[in-house]
Amino acid sequence: MFFRSMKRITIKHFLVAGLITFLTGCSSLPIQYTPSQNYNNRVRYLVLHFTGGNFEKSMNYLVKGKRSVSSHYLIPENHDETYDKKLKIFQLVDESFRAWHAGISYWDGQENLNDLSIGIELVNVPDCHQSPEELFSRDYASRLDYSNHYCFYPDFDPEQISLLIALIKKIQKKYPEITAKNIIGHSDIAPSRKLDPGPRFPWYHLYKEGIGAWYDNETVTRYWHNFAENPPSVELIQIALSEYGYRVKQTGEMDEQTTDVIVAFQTHFLPWQIDGEPDIMTAATLFALLEKYHPLRAKQLLTLYDRDQLP
Repeated sequence: MFFRSMKRITIKHFLVAGLITFLTGCSSLPIQYTPSQNYNNRVRYLVLHFTGGNFEKSMNYLVKGKRSVSSHYLIPENHDETYDKKLKIFQLVDESFRAWHAGISYWDGQENLNDLSIGIELVNVPDCHQSPEELFSRDYASRLDYSNHYCFYPDFDPEQISLLIALIKKIQKKYPEITAKNIIGHSDIAPSRKLDPGPRFPWYHLYKEGIGAWYDNETVTRYWHNFAENPPSVELIQIALSEYGYRVKQTGEMDEQTTDVIVAFQTHFLPWQIDGEPDIMTAATLFALLEKYHPLRAKQLLTLYDRDQLP
């Protein structure tokens, strides 16, 4: 029995010693770090959302929910009966990991934006005639009559927006690949199934803080006069929306997918005019944005426009 015990102890000690030797060997591998200049960060997009529910429900949903939904950050709002503390930013997922906030998505040639984005949820609760589950479901959202008021969208809490601005500025310093045009809403990247962060989100206020894209009024006015007598065709507007970043097929028809994309565009840039119609002001705003952020694309589209006007 003694020899058997000694045999077991010897074998055990031998295995432990071997493991230590293996780990020591790994830590002393002859590795020299020679940094390459040919790389970029994973993060290139910033996607903004509203929760549609109060803080408590949102936290449970994003942290403990069973539907594989999360975000990197959650920012509560004042006057929420489930949140009675000083406002602060909650980080739910490390920025180096993918959070599951974008779903089926597309922006400017890139699909599956979860892979390349940071998602920020803002507690904001619209007062809707339908339940949030019905209103913001994929099947229902694509069939909304946007001329009717299904929801009252409350203003975002100014203190909440101040925290958001500070957070975005910090993120932008870390990820310079997040350009102005790559700060987008959920409805921009999934227009047929999502409506957030909604028409009350203060995109222009963020722009004045150096965050996100916006147009110059003088440029819009110039295009408005240019298009007044001969508005761009539906096909040209579809091409322009696609060139700016939205996913839209060029059918030449005012089909459902085109209406959804125009509504998403208007919600972001013309929130006082959300009707899904490709009118002159919508076209002028779209071309003004293209000229500012994609001048070459705008020039090419104007060539197409001029060609369309020929007899």
